Amino acid sequence: MPDPAVTAPPPEALALLPPDEELRLSVATDIQLDGLYGPAWLLATDQRLLAYSPDGGGPPDIVDLPLSEVENLEIQDLYGSGALKVRTRDSGQTVALFSKTLTARFAPLPDQLEELVRRARPVTEDEQITRGRLDRAYLKRRCERCGQVIPRRMGVCPSCLESRKLLHRFLGYSLPYWPLATASLLILLTGTFIGLTPPLLLRTLIDDVLTPVAKEALPAVSLPLLGPTSPPGALAWLVFGLLLINVLRNILSAVRSYLLARLGERITFDMRRQVYRHLHRLSLNFYNDRDTGRIMASVTHDIGRLQDFLSDGLQETIRNILTIGIICSILFYLNAPLAAYVLLPTPLIVLVTIRFGNRLRRIYAPLWRRWSGLSALLADVIPGVRVVKAFAQEHREVGKFESRSQDLLEGELRAARTRSLFSPVMSFLTSLGTLIVWWVGGNKVIGSAMSLGEFVAFTSYLWQFYGPVESLCRLNHRFQRAATSAERVFEVLDSQPDVDDEPDAGPMPTIEGRVEFRGVSFAYEPGKPVIRDLTFSVAPGEMIGLAGHSGAGKSTLINLICRFYEIDEGEIRIDGIDTREVQLRTLRDQIGVVLQEPFLFNGSVADNIAYGKPEATLAEIVAAARAANAHDFVCGLPDGYDSIVGERAVRLSGGERQRLSIARAILRDPRILILDEATASMDTETEAQIQEALARLVKGRTTFAIAHRLSTLRNADRLFIIEKGCLEEMGTHDELIALDGIYARLVSMQTEMSRIRAV
Repeated sequence: MPDPAVTAPPPEALALLPPDEELRLSVATDIQLDGLYGPAWLLATDQRLLAYSPDGGGPPDIVDLPLSEVENLEIQDLYGSGALKVRTRDSGQTVALFSKTLTARFAPLPDQLEELVRRARPVTEDEQITRGRLDRAYLKRRCERCGQVIPRRMGVCPSCLESRKLLHRFLGYSLPYWPLATASLLILLTGTFIGLTPPLLLRTLIDDVLTPVAKEALPAVSLPLLGPTSPPGALAWLVFGLLLINVLRNILSAVRSYLLARLGERITFDMRRQVYRHLHRLSLNFYNDRDTGRIMASVTHDIGRLQDFLSDGLQETIRNILTIGIICSILFYLNAPLAAYVLLPTPLIVLVTIRFGNRLRRIYAPLWRRWSGLSALLADVIPGVRVVKAFAQEHREVGKFESRSQDLLEGELRAARTRSLFSPVMSFLTSLGTLIVWWVGGNKVIGSAMSLGEFVAFTSYLWQFYGPVESLCRLNHRFQRAATSAERVFEVLDSQPDVDDEPDAGPMPTIEGRVEFRGVSFAYEPGKPVIRDLTFSVAPGEMIGLAGHSGAGKSTLINLICRFYEIDEGEIRIDGIDTREVQLRTLRDQIGVVLQEPFLFNGSVADNIAYGKPEATLAEIVAAARAANAHDFVCGLPDGYDSIVGERAVRLSGGERQRLSIARAILRDPRILILDEATASMDTETEAQIQEALARLVKGRTTFAIAHRLSTLRNADRLFIIEKGCLEEMGTHDELIALDGIYARLVSMQTEMSRIRAV
């Protein structure tokens, strides 16, 4: 297949362009519009955008869009690939798919195409303002260093994450523990030096003890530091010296291993703690764009690999490098001409290592995506095992797991094939040096140009030289795995929260409860606003009911009150203070939330009620449970307030979980309360108990309540009817019924549905 990077557009693609239009842009890609690998092209003239994707023997896939209809352009980061998407007023389309290797080529395209769009379609003043907003949002996601688009999923430029720099940054975590690292290094140096002395003693044993005695039967032998001594005595001293060296070497090795393991554990503990803390700083957008399993893999699997690299791989690397350096010095000291022959295979070894390293790097990147995909599947399916069993889809989920496991198996086998081929090649190259030394050195011994002891010592060092060289080469795959893990860990650490405290943010004073929206607009994605120019004011203690069609923006509104997302325009003020000017923690400390699907942690009932106020006494917990109509059923549990609710509170009914959630909110005593479908899907008796608990909870608090069952909002002081992100109607229940608008139609529809159910 020809390389699309160097292939011009085919004539049949150019033939689709009108002859009176000038070709302004032509970009080739390596993934076709159907998702299969193959050449495809994106062409642009001064009037249109054309995507051309051949389809073998069938008709090609073609996307032909007038530039005047283009509203927005963006590059989306996918797993293993990227996509250039174009949004028109009526729809959105993918006009190009590309692999990660072409990211740099496609990064500047949105700007280039946007310029063509501006020329093709003059815009009104309002459209220019909107486009300016989109441009600012788009530029926020560009890397300051290389200008490429930062994928939403990552939050950091993947092209600027260099493996070596990441590992250097990882090793920087050892600076607080420099005494421990220094002690480990000194022990390593001492142990390495001691471990390299036996061949020198062996040379002395052969040349100065055994050979002279065998030839001349000398009555005495002169040893360094000992002077003249008998041959048996010299032999005893040398053997004792070898024994002492082995003992010291093993003791130092054990101490060094413990110190470096301790260093590795401390560093990875710090990193794991930093990653987990940073995850809690990140905004909801980060979690919306990522699978839970992939995040868990970064905290556990990747940091575990880094620990292995630091406590085992790194010390082995340092030891091998030191060993090679010292042995090279000794070899040239013993016999410089012969030592030169030892280094002959070294250039080949380096080239082979680099080549295999590049291949392993290409293997491990997609391999991690397969690992994380498997983790994501488990994190998704195991909590939903009841749904799987209810729909008898066990075989389907097992099939999905086996399919992903098969992909992982193929990737691991590919890596294993590369590693298994690498070791024999390295062994063959090192054996070449050994054979050369045996041939040249053996001839020197025969010609009396070299003593037998010197040759034995030389060959001993030779084996010790090639051993670390091979080990360093084998460590390359561990380095690549560690570099890949470091990339993902620092990807998380470098991701910045969309919502964070301003540098001069102060604590939020005690809230009275006045909430004001002033011209608030917000969009999850540029060009698709969810809240539009929303303005209203809520008095302290007032209960506001939020109603409207699904997707109208009700949940987004309450998310903005909690400042889970940053607004694009306008102001949200509480007691006259802009929420962006106060610390998030002090703001959210005074806001309580009761969700439609309350989340309870796998702990005791008391711990879940006291989650927002950990210092609460048992008396306060019980009082909150009584106010939430939860005390009676809690007392009926096997261990009362000490009963474990299980993961996701599977041991409790939906109504029981909701009442515990209300108790948690009551104990927190918030000044602003948010109720998001708090009584949805409840039976009549349970709903009555929850409504009674909610009546106690909302008393004296500013409350925003969302409910699709409009009868539950009759007691609200005012109702806000949200439609397509705008506040369309506002008033009491009776006022809105008299208005005969959106709310009146919704009430009429629900009344009719109730009659049908009754029949």
